[in-house]
Amino acid sequence: MRYYEKAKIMTHAQEDGICIIGLESPGIAKAARPGQFVMVYLGSEAHLLPRPISIYNCDQASGLVTLIYAVVGAGTKIMSEWSVGHSLKVLGPLGNGFGLESSGGKAALIGGGLGTPPLFFLAKELSKKGVEVDIFMGFCHAPPGFTQCFEANRLIIATEDGSSENKGYVTDFLPKKPEYKSIYTCGPTPMLKAVMAYAHSHNIPCQVSVEERMACGLGACKGCVIKTQLGYQLCCADGPVFDSKEVIWDA
Repeated sequence: MRYYEKAKIMTHAQEDGICIIGLESPGIAKAARPGQFVMVYLGSEAHLLPRPISIYNCDQASGLVTLIYAVVGAGTKIMSEWSVGHSLKVLGPLGNGFGLESSGGKAALIGGGLGTPPLFFLAKELSKKGVEVDIFMGFCHAPPGFTQCFEANRLIIATEDGSSENKGYVTDFLPKKPEYKSIYTCGPTPMLKAVMAYAHSHNIPCQVSVEERMACGLGACKGCVIKTQLGYQLCCADGPVFDSKEVIWDA
């Protein structure tokens, strides 16, 4: 079930262009699951289209929904100027999220850049089900502060410029002989391709959350299509999470 709620900003912090915003949105907090997203309405006649933002965390008890976004354009610049107490319209949760393992075992969560925030909610829910989680996160340079909140059996943070302990691509640090029952990944397309190849080579089920530009978030505009074994599907309505064996990347 999705909700069109008037949410109130309870917390809002910014660090190096990365913003963490906490919204009082009890309906969405209760219904959301890892991998889903919300559409945030800017309330501006000059910016009618809402902005899709992945869910970083939900707290059903308090009704708090936490989102992380980067200031990259006029819309997110407006969002970054909102203060605590400001009210806005939010639609969600939207899309199909990750399917969760429930029989113990071990899972690898692999994220890149701003594809990493959804892994926090996912790791928390997997841990509740008794799944042992290894998390691998990759960034171009120094990792943002929110990564310090992640907890896992194994936590690897890689940076391309060597500003972390591990220099290189995040996929460089995946185990050569993995014992994972499942892999979950979210991030830029080149990384997703590499993770999918890794999963397929080791015959490990893999769920991939794809990144595409969205306008409506509901599937009405047909603007966020992705090629799959089942034909063209919509990232917002059919995804954003897909079985990796279904996704077809154009060369």
